[in-house]
Amino acid sequence: MSTLAYPSRDFPGPPSVAVDVPEGWIPVHAPGTALAAKLPREGAFDPNVVVSIDQCGADLTEEESFRRIVSLARSRGGATSEPYAAELGDARFVGCDATWPDADVETILQANLFHVVRAEREGAAAWVVQLSGSVGGPSAEQDYELIRSVLASTRVRPWTPAPVEAEGNPVA
Repeated sequence: MSTLAYPSRDFPGPPSVAVDVPEGWIPVHAPGTALAAKLPREGAFDPNVVVSIDQCGADLTEEESFRRIVSLARSRGGATSEPYAAELGDARFVGCDATWPDADVETILQANLFHVVRAEREGAAAWVVQLSGSVGGPSAEQDYELIRSVLASTRVRPWTPAPVEAEGNPVA
């Protein structure tokens, strides 16, 4: 009898992601996010960055994820920029900016980047890493550069199996 396990060489786990945030930013925990942080502001929109990691089919492209953002922005009465590419660490991301009206802060501006992490094992699922940085209100222009710098600090590392001792137990 064989034992199948997750994560394992047969079923790789999600990648790890790290971002650097400036002083004053705090972690935010929300369902559906791998990590998130914001710069809290009294009576104003909190600039924020959200990272999500979702398992997907091996054939998903970053461009398909981009199309989801276009659809989201349009459904909210907004628009998106032309697509752009970014090299963050060793990962190639594609993305776009999206804007839409907001009753509380007038307009939301969101930078979105996508990267698909593919498993080395043929047929194994892939992972899409989505980075979103949002700003709004009167300070949106200056805050945009702030969230872009946080997003630019992103490092993505594919999942790798733990070293295994001769008896098959992971090395601590």
